Amino acid sequence: PAWVGNVFLDGRIAMSGLITPTGYLLLSDGESRSIERLVNYGKSKNWKIKGVTGPSDSAMVFRRKWLGAKSLSFAPQKEFMIYACPCTSNYKKLNASYLQVVEPRSWPRVQAWTTIFANESSPPINASALLSVSSEMMKRGNLFILRKEGLGPCAMGGFGRSTPKSLVINEVFVPRELRGKGYGSELISGLIGEARHRGVANCILFSDFKGEKNLYDRLGFQKVVEFCEEAF
Repeated sequence: PAWVGNVFLDGRIAMSGLITPTGYLLLSDGESRSIERLVNYGKSKNWKIKGVTGPSDSAMVFRRKWLGAKSLSFAPQKEFMIYACPCTSNYKKLNASYLQVVEPRSWPRVQAWTTIFANESSPPINASALLSVSSEMMKRGNLFILRKEGLGPCAMGGFGRSTPKSLVINEVFVPRELRGKGYGSELISGLIGEARHRGVANCILFSDFKGEKNLYDRLGFQKVVEFCEEAF
């Protein structure tokens, strides 16, 4: 990162932050006075940041203190929920289906699905940037296609970022004509099983779906925190 640091209060870490290579300030959760201290520090160092991302409450307080009166003209650019699930959970086996690591010969399909995924996101994601992420996931053996006997490829997903104890599930996609048949659930179940096989304790994912029938709620994922990303 361009910068990384902690804010201390009474000898303990009150919050943390880092400026990502894309120029956004990524925040942890923190109290208002800790955020104000970070704002003052950033301004004293003449930070040139493009926006802020983190738990919604922290990000919005930072935006308000950083931009002052100008913050009233800004609306959250992207809002989503972070879900988590222990890999020890028992999920149904993949009946007559299996996960296949994406190989270069399958790239045309991945390219098409990734582009649709980017365009269907709310707001839309930059397709070129997401294709770069997909390519990197493929090179690392972290991108998978769910194949169904007699049907062929029916879903895609994999692991993006990671922490020492967790893998982040990314790019979960089912083609429109195959949705509502349970393939998304099978894909997620398979990814959790793969993570467990790799010795990972937890899986984390980000979802911008706000409807009542959220796939991850049905699968028993726990809601961790509301997250947002705001451009300045």
